[in-house]
Amino acid sequence: MKKIVVSLVGLVSILVLSACGKSSSSKDSGNRTFRTTAQTNVITVDPNRATDVGSYLAISQVVEGLYKQNNQGKIVPSIAKKIVRPTDNGKTYTFNLRRDAKWNDGSQVTASDFVASFRRQVEPKTKSQRAGHLSDILNYNAVNTGKASPSKLGVKALSKYKLQIKLSHPVPYYNSVIATQLYPINQRALAKWGNKYGQDSKHAASNGAYEIKDWNSSKDTWYLVKNKDYYDANKVDLKKIHFQVVKTPQTSMRLFQAKDIDETQISGSLVADAKKQFKSETVVSKYGQLAFIPWNNYRKTTRNLNLRRALSYAIDRESLAKNVLKDGSIPAQSVVPQGEVKDASGKDFNAGVTPKLTYNLTKARHYFKLAQQELGKQKISVQLLTADTDAYKAVAEYIQSQAKKVSPEFDLTVRSIPLQQEISDFSDHKFDAGTLGWSTDFPDPIDYLNLAAKAGVINFTKWTNAKYQKLIDQINDTTNQTPEKRVKLQQQAASLLNELQGVTPLYQYASVHLRTKDVKGLDYPLIGYQKYEYASWKK
Repeated sequence: MKKIVVSLVGLVSILVLSACGKSSSSKDSGNRTFRTTAQTNVITVDPNRATDVGSYLAISQVVEGLYKQNNQGKIVPSIAKKIVRPTDNGKTYTFNLRRDAKWNDGSQVTASDFVASFRRQVEPKTKSQRAGHLSDILNYNAVNTGKASPSKLGVKALSKYKLQIKLSHPVPYYNSVIATQLYPINQRALAKWGNKYGQDSKHAASNGAYEIKDWNSSKDTWYLVKNKDYYDANKVDLKKIHFQVVKTPQTSMRLFQAKDIDETQISGSLVADAKKQFKSETVVSKYGQLAFIPWNNYRKTTRNLNLRRALSYAIDRESLAKNVLKDGSIPAQSVVPQGEVKDASGKDFNAGVTPKLTYNLTKARHYFKLAQQELGKQKISVQLLTADTDAYKAVAEYIQSQAKKVSPEFDLTVRSIPLQQEISDFSDHKFDAGTLGWSTDFPDPIDYLNLAAKAGVINFTKWTNAKYQKLIDQINDTTNQTPEKRVKLQQQAASLLNELQGVTPLYQYASVHLRTKDVKGLDYPLIGYQKYEYASWKK
């Protein structure tokens, strides 16, 4: 599950806010409803069809796969009895399933539920945008292109409670894929409901801690209710959770101030105010999302390496994070966020990345002069495309001001548009440079390094470099590859990207939440989503 990121939080009417807030403020923790906000609506809880952030969050609460992430982001067994060690040189995974796992209709979760789900997700007629999440499984390409039957996919039910997955190649981070991207479906419910499966709360199958209630894709409010058939139901303390979509952090802040909600996410300048007003209830966490500048390699001006270097050296990333964003974000050290992976010595990945992304106005001016000479013109004009959110606008204005410090001949203008239009313009190459965010669901740098690789999902510029691509190919050749060698290759790739500015990293997002002090166990991992099943009311 890879995501283009922009900060959005949703708005509901005052009538709805008042109604949901005051009615559940009882201090009786046994019946108290936990009230929170969501960034966007839930479109579906069909795990084979979800493509949006809202649906991913909901699915992670109501459907469980073989493994899952706990409240701190650690991978733990779920429907599988234990974390297994792959055989066949890392290509075959064999799982024994627990026998007490049930769907919310009372039927048992079996190995064939996983087989049916994977086949359905990959076969062409499903038209699943999530099909690629299973691309490492043996025969994926043949099945997904219709050249082979779904039965040829490398997944098999060896018995009712024994599942086998065969990969086409070893994947070092596959446990994370298993925990966040591989889900079963309730075959009996699917046969009964057909295309309605997962489209509203009446047709929502759950084998997780919660069921989704009072929901359809157009609703701005819904509930998660404790699933009595969940195998660990006795450990789930929050019995009922109310969600409402909120579009602005200002609205979120007001709701929390009024005690109409118990948790919400905020951003921007509100973070400083929140730390003063709600010192013990403001939670700032490092998050695995990175903001960066993609450059249009189809245009002569923005293809110029020295121009890209000039702008990169002009950006004081420390000041950008501390004085512009003011929300706990930290300066990027490379295209890979901090905290994702460590090297063989136990140091953070970025400790082994050189050159560093530094602020040096003298170097910026030097490279700008070189760009002028190479492009054969004094005035260089660049338009920076950005999403029309307060945070991205502030970042763009800061970059614009820094360009002016480089030279009065560096004419950098800003155009702010809705995110979807921005993505469309990127896809059609109708831009010079822009600002984007990217996040991942597995702790391996390759997903970020792919932002500048030939096969990268959002390498909008189609920037290529033979040396860089060779490193990417070596990283992807996982046969007989040690973890130490893999990290070193990735550090070399990140270093080269810093040097060549295929993309220009800016900052790593912070995850900032207001969270009532009445609850414990609700944490925010670097990758993935908070897990409400681990939260409980303080007695």
